Amino acid sequence: MPHTFASHVRREALTNGITNAVFNGLIAWWLVRHRDSIPVWGGEGLAVDFIATAIILVFIVSLIVMPMTRRKVASGVLPTTVWQAGTTRSVLEFMARRHLAVCALLLGLLSAVLFVPPTLLLTEALSISALSAEQFAMVKALWAGVVAAVMVVAMISIVAVAKSNEVAGDQL
Repeated sequence: MPHTFASHVRREALTNGITNAVFNGLIAWWLVRHRDSIPVWGGEGLAVDFIATAIILVFIVSLIVMPMTRRKVASGVLPTTVWQAGTTRSVLEFMARRHLAVCALLLGLLSAVLFVPPTLLLTEALSISALSAEQFAMVKALWAGVVAAVMVVAMISIVAVAKSNEVAGDQL
């Protein structure tokens, strides 16, 4: 089976999603297993935890995935794809021009903005004010897996647009 850009993105999203779901769920359980409940709001609540998780998780994953993807593209193992002109390409090119650490931080902040508010709106819509330790660990596992899977697509796309459109030089 030929190794296409789309198949690579699917495999990486699935792998990173599952890996991050497992590890974040286990870490969450280990950290809160002694607590009766975890509130949605407050200093030790779900909202603060998910903001920190989004930023840190995506920052770390970016520092791993983007250089690995760049090496695969440079060696010819991963074919690039042509991006049509438009808003998506412009955003990818903007990110591709940034230093890896800056790009990773921007992606982390973006993930917090994209994923935390809908999660909090859902808790409000469902009148959820607190979760048990078990519920929190399961929700965090699922949430972190989705965040990682979605954001890996952005990470790979940034590297691909940088290579295919020659915008990043050696910054990534």
